[in-house]
Amino acid sequence: MENKKEESKIDGEFKKIVIATLEVFPSDKKISIGSVGEFTKEEMIENVENETDVGEKIVEIQLNYLRSFKEGIFYEQNFADNQT
Repeated sequence: MENKKEESKIDGEFKKIVIATLEVFPSDKKISIGSVGEFTKEEMIENVENETDVGEKIVEIQLNYLRSFKEGIFYEQNFADNQT
């Protein structure tokens, strides 16, 4: 029988970045994550810290959002929308 140490599902650096991003989110707002439900800032941070399935989804969403900036998707859209 092989003895495997359970590895963290979420990379530690990404986890820190996502938690830092969530900490500036307004406390009086909720985010809806598909059919899973609505989550407060505190609930989202808790899910990321505990590496739940919801926490993994939150990290995935945040990383895709950050990648879109790297690829210039939002900048290009804003630039195109603001041209006269």
